Amino acid sequence: MGANEKQPMIVVTTPTVAGYEIVKVLGTVHGLTVRTRGLGGKFIAGIESAFGGEVTAYTSECEKARKESLNRMIENARKMGANAIIGVDFETSEILQSAATVFSAYGTAVVVKAI
Repeated sequence: MGANEKQPMIVVTTPTVAGYEIVKVLGTVHGLTVRTRGLGGKFIAGIESAFGGEVTAYTSECEKARKESLNRMIENARKMGANAIIGVDFETSEILQSAATVFSAYGTAVVVKAI
């Protein structure tokens, strides 16, 4: 890989990485994003909820937010010098009287080497 290309980050929910040895623990790492529910999204969600089933307007926004928080966590781990993140989990919570949702990804930034 060239100097400008990024090595792929290993991201796992497990405490270890199969086939790798953890050689250094760098510490906890996280990525956050906050999303509000726009008027259009609330309107569409209201219509969809009247008929039951999945609220696709929210599902799409949640997928984007999850991906954004994961990417921010990976960038934070890179800045720490990590090549892997173990014990990854996701969390959401509502703020501003349920007008916005915080999406967070967190784990432990580590340096691993192949066994």
